[in-house]
Amino acid sequence: MINQIIYYLIIGTMFTLIVDIATWYAHRRGVPVPQDAEWNWYTRSVAILVWPIGVVYFVVGLITALTNNNKK
Repeated sequence: MINQIIYYLIIGTMFTLIVDIATWYAHRRGVPVPQDAEWNWYTRSVAILVWPIGVVYFVVGLITALTNNNKK
């Protein structure tokens, strides 16, 4: 039981890290990132706990961005 909770939190932490790196990379490349996309520690903590919902939004946004780039 404890192992499953630890794995769940580790996956959530890795997801949050990936989102933070993606946001940083977008800033670096000059992609306009909305101000509300910047996460504070509270937002990161919530994302770690509800990461499956965040993964769905992330994948949908990624697919939308990739398909929009292919249309241009």
